[in-house]
Amino acid sequence: MTMRTFLLLLASLASPLALADGTVNIYVAGDGKPKTLSHATHLSDLVGQPLLAQSWWPGAVVSERHATQAEQARHQVLLTRLSTLAADESGDTAAAINSLRQQLQAVKVTGRQIINLDPDYVRTHRLANRPLEGEYSLWVGPPPATITVVGLVSSPGKKPFTPGRDVVSYLDEMSLLRGAERSYAWVIYPTGQTQKVPVAYWNRRHVEPMPGSVIFVGFAPGLWSNEYDELNADILQSLTHRIPE
Repeated sequence: MTMRTFLLLLASLASPLALADGTVNIYVAGDGKPKTLSHATHLSDLVGQPLLAQSWWPGAVVSERHATQAEQARHQVLLTRLSTLAADESGDTAAAINSLRQQLQAVKVTGRQIINLDPDYVRTHRLANRPLEGEYSLWVGPPPATITVVGLVSSPGKKPFTPGRDVVSYLDEMSLLRGAERSYAWVIYPTGQTQKVPVAYWNRRHVEPMPGSVIFVGFAPGLWSNEYDELNADILQSLTHRIPE
């Protein structure tokens, strides 16, 4: 075996070990500066940190750097598409679309990995303890006390969370704008899961959002095109991948 062949063999054996190391920037709510965890090989190395012992894991978000770049580019395309759509409309319709665009412009997205981050779950489920390879960010904080309404509504924004209230009762406090979907809304839970909820008088169902959820009222389906269905899906994607405030 030549020296060159020997060195190549060593490199091939070492590369999986090098790739197994992850670097994570940890953003804790209330702290001004992120903390960096280096040489994390598995998810348990991250969620088991004593610093994070009091975190509210259902609302924690972990993202990967390359996925973040892709999500940010996709979100920018969505904003541009909404601007174009508003420019093609007028009056109340244009105003409604511009309102929605302004709400989404304030949303910061990241390459969220939709996984269960609860330390007990990660520890007891072998497949949940994923390897960390590359650069990540983690956002954690205490349990929230609000829900957020986004979409074609007259009063978007944060609302106090009230136990027992359903989606319809939150929406009853505001009116729908031109072009809004009137039969269904979407709930984006802090875990990243989504649910389409019937909210009209003829199909209403009692669904209670948990604290930290987003209620999204999107576009009504188009009569001749699926353009608005695609827009709703893209907006849901952004809301699912948002960075916690």
